[in-house]
Amino acid sequence: MTTTGNGPTSDSTRSDSRAESARARAAELHQRLDELARRVPATDQSVAQARRRAEQALERARNAHESAALRHLDAERAHLRAAAAHEQAALLEGDGRGEQHQDAAEHHRDEARRHEKAAAEERLAERHDQQRQG
Repeated sequence: MTTTGNGPTSDSTRSDSRAESARARAAELHQRLDELARRVPATDQSVAQARRRAEQALERARNAHESAALRHLDAERAHLRAAAAHEQAALLEGDGRGEQHQDAAEHHRDEARRHEKAAAEERLAERHDQQRQG
């Protein structure tokens, strides 16, 4: 459960709200497609609504990229902590399982680098979305 300025909000409540909003947008789109099929011309109102929906879609995409980048950075830090723990274990193990721990540490460092790169890609995609928004 998370909290917002309006009090506690569960993740499932936010998910339900997003799903409801998506259904409403889909219904609007289907209605407009039906109108276009019947050759109903665009109005100032329908053009403005389409523009608003496009801007909202870009904002949702930007937010999704930002969130994904943050999760990748969280994962990077977790892998670096795991690598450090394996390196510590390797030192304590001596000749026993030390090599296995070193291998595991290297794996975690590789994964950390992968997440670092993925976070950078998400940030780049977010910047592209911001440029499209103007």
